[in-house]
Amino acid sequence: MDLTTGFAKAIENEQLIHGVMKRVHIYQMNDNYQDYVQEAMIIYAKAYVDYLAEERDVEKFNVYIFQKLVWRMTDLLRSEKKFFDIHSLEVFDFERVEQVTSEDFFEDFDLDCLTDFERGLFFDCFIQQIPLSKLADKYECSDRNLRYHRDNIKAKLRKRFS
Repeated sequence: MDLTTGFAKAIENEQLIHGVMKRVHIYQMNDNYQDYVQEAMIIYAKAYVDYLAEERDVEKFNVYIFQKLVWRMTDLLRSEKKFFDIHSLEVFDFERVEQVTSEDFFEDFDLDCLTDFERGLFFDCFIQQIPLSKLADKYECSDRNLRYHRDNIKAKLRKRFS
């Protein structure tokens, strides 16, 4: 027996696979949901072929495969968690990475479409993320006026880079 029969059976019992995903708390809002479903389909197909090769009772296969999928998906989640725990950014040595200041980054960034006032507001508002209420004191104008300028900056940059 080949894997095509196993995959056909997995597609036929796709609801069981989604039930396993729900059981191990992998929901459709997870970015990798479809990847986990595909992994479960592959496990299902291989297990189905192996199960029939041993000439076992086919009626009991659904109970067997459900538990097997739960265990395998749990193992997969644990190994991914262990990997991300080991390779987290907290232990990364940021001193080895060259720091780039925002001015250096935007040196090659063409902001010629903006006036001097808009360029200053761009850096204060978008790069340094200073609230408009504080910038209103700095520029001695209302925050409503700054919102107008901020929207103009967005429109100009959107037009320029789209």
